[in-house]
Amino acid sequence: MSQWDSLLNLTGPFKDHLLGLYSDPILPVEVRQYLAPWIESQDWKLAARDPSLASVHFQNLLEHLDLQYNHFSQRQELLQVHNLRKFKYDIQQRYQETPHHLAEQIRNILQLEKNILLEAQEMENQNEQQSQVPMEIGQQYEIEQRVSKVKERIQSVDQEVKFLEEQQEIFDFRWKTFQTERSSNLPPEYVKKKTIELQVQLNELDRKRKEVLSQIKELLGLCETLHGFLQKELTDWLQRQKLECIGAGTDTCLKHLEGWITRTVEVFFHLRRLLRLLSDLAILLTYEGDLLKTEPETLQCRLHEMLCSLLQISFVVDKQPTMPYPCKRALVLKTSQQFSVRARLLVNLPELQNNMKALCTIDKNPPDNKGFRKFNLLGSSDKSIENVQQGGLMVEYKHLMLKEQKAGVGGKGSKGGPLSVIEELHNITFTTKFEYEGIELTLEAVTLPFVVISNLIQFSGAWASVLWFNLLSPDPKVKVSLKDVNFFSNPPAAPWSLLANALSWQFSCCTKRGLNKDQLQMLEKKLCGTVGEEGNAVTWTKFSKETMPRFSFTFWVWFDTIVALVKSHLENIWNDGHVMGFVSRSVEDSLLKTMQQGTFLLRFSESIRDGGITCSWVDHQCDGSYAIRSVQPYTKKELSHIPLTEIIRNYQLLAEENIPENPLKYLYPNVPKDDAFGEYYEQRSEITLEYQKYMKRRLIIVSERNIDDSQSSIASGTPQHSAETPQHSAETPQYDPDTPLSYPFQDFDALGTELVNQLFSSSLDPQNNIAAGRAQYFPEAAVHNYPPGTPHKRFWQ
Repeated sequence: MSQWDSLLNLTGPFKDHLLGLYSDPILPVEVRQYLAPWIESQDWKLAARDPSLASVHFQNLLEHLDLQYNHFSQRQELLQVHNLRKFKYDIQQRYQETPHHLAEQIRNILQLEKNILLEAQEMENQNEQQSQVPMEIGQQYEIEQRVSKVKERIQSVDQEVKFLEEQQEIFDFRWKTFQTERSSNLPPEYVKKKTIELQVQLNELDRKRKEVLSQIKELLGLCETLHGFLQKELTDWLQRQKLECIGAGTDTCLKHLEGWITRTVEVFFHLRRLLRLLSDLAILLTYEGDLLKTEPETLQCRLHEMLCSLLQISFVVDKQPTMPYPCKRALVLKTSQQFSVRARLLVNLPELQNNMKALCTIDKNPPDNKGFRKFNLLGSSDKSIENVQQGGLMVEYKHLMLKEQKAGVGGKGSKGGPLSVIEELHNITFTTKFEYEGIELTLEAVTLPFVVISNLIQFSGAWASVLWFNLLSPDPKVKVSLKDVNFFSNPPAAPWSLLANALSWQFSCCTKRGLNKDQLQMLEKKLCGTVGEEGNAVTWTKFSKETMPRFSFTFWVWFDTIVALVKSHLENIWNDGHVMGFVSRSVEDSLLKTMQQGTFLLRFSESIRDGGITCSWVDHQCDGSYAIRSVQPYTKKELSHIPLTEIIRNYQLLAEENIPENPLKYLYPNVPKDDAFGEYYEQRSEITLEYQKYMKRRLIIVSERNIDDSQSSIASGTPQHSAETPQHSAETPQYDPDTPLSYPFQDFDALGTELVNQLFSSSLDPQNNIAAGRAQYFPEAAVHNYPPGTPHKRFWQ
């Protein structure tokens, strides 16, 4: 099956993602549909890097469009003819001179299609695994046993009530027969005998009634206990859902819980019918001291209260509000951007299917806070609750949108309250009417509090608020309270034991590896000042609002950009454990100083707001001293052009006599770099990478040490150390990672983009000094401290 055919079989949110992908007119869905076999058979990745191949693909595409155009013309399908002609005209206008740009766009679209298919496959595998996962030994096993027990008991009580009903019918028949016979002047002895017999039968009937009532009371006690277990399990599920929303790998499958609640509700309704039947029996036949005249009504009140309580908590939000992009982080919504949310009724009775409707509203009970923003919820707010195959009774809203209300004439609401936009919490309430066997209830399900932003720049800060609330809000409740919405009026501090887990989840939810103990200790030191103290805690202000010492950005901004950097550019080597990442300066020194020459590690920069990663290696001197060298950190700007693995592979340092050599030999502790990163090297010689151009040339990273009397000179073999860069002995190592070795050109946007444009230009003169293999020296703006005053260059080989 082709990739496109597989995509057409998608359902639910994955189909929505596919439609969203083709909402951009770059490649119309009609063209993708009709040219699917040809499009998928071409190497667009290679064409994006090779303009000549891109030109061939471009001409072939035009020919295929002409063939399809003629086909539709013959069939007089005017709409398709118009669409194809417009697309052909558009791409000729935009990409005739730069066909490799079109190849790049098609390559990206095909890759996004693959990502959607992979996500759908992963979801399918998860559903299969969840359906096969045995129940845990413990509370879930206890609930299953109790549900099975009340199901058995209700069947037993049902048989006893039927027997009681038959016994009463027999007595009633005999009593009426006796009354008829008494009018016939029967002998007194016969009358006395019959009276005694009827009294014995009545006594037996009374005993049976009391026995049935006793069994029902016992069953009600079991049901109350089971109700408590189910309520606790639902509360635990809500807590697991809260943690899953912020990255925890918790099990939020509702399959077992839905089954337990449905079977329990069936028992409750069955018992309710039996109690009503007992009340009817008392109407037909009663006597002095008859318990059926009073007991069933009391028991029905207990049962009704328990049944309504269980029905109220059985309506839940099983998929919290989530935007399809920029990422899958739930509970952060942007105005005027669509999002989806889903509610589910855990009472899956056949009679309820397609007979219930739900209505959703935002901020049903808003707090009376000054400046609290109000929103209109746009979209179809009234929908039917449908039975989704293998999913239960659900109502899903896929295209809702928020629009801020105007506070007065001429403008939107202004934030004049005590809370910032990213600390202001909102929620959506789902309402439905439950009607079944005489029970009429209004059920409500409320989302977890979410943050509404108006600009994606606020996304990271809003996610910090969601993380803080979900981690530290009071004991989870099925219904969100007003206190939850006002959470940030006085946010609690986070114990480090909880916060450490949440920070690790930010990595494990988007990669295959979280943070280890050493990495967390570095972060604990950064936030708390100490490591391992029992009372270590972090305030909300220190976490997300207060800038770190010596820097102009907060801890959360720094941390979250590193998460994004790892996800976008370092995921493979992070999953392999090759990125040590969060390493303090003192720990870095202690790890590397005893290692062999050229041992290096990869750590995240502490001074770059947008996230950076650097290589630090040990450089042993002839006199027994050592130095820790660090290259200026690489950010997403550089890594989007050159993978870090290629930088490590080709990095060069100009040593003696300007002979370049790679100082990066062994990944800490002693893994040869090619063993660690070799599988990610580009091995296919016929493919030219984005940062490669012309015949077998490659862009490498070079650092140069000047030979100067006033500078330290390792090339001469007699290290000299200035006052700014003191010599490091093995006993008293000192260095400053904030003055690292530089990668070439400091202003990447101004210089790097120009260079890349030259390299990818088909008009680049093959006889210039780059093509001739000579070194191209860049301006001295690229000079950085290794040691101070050392210039660094980018070479073509």
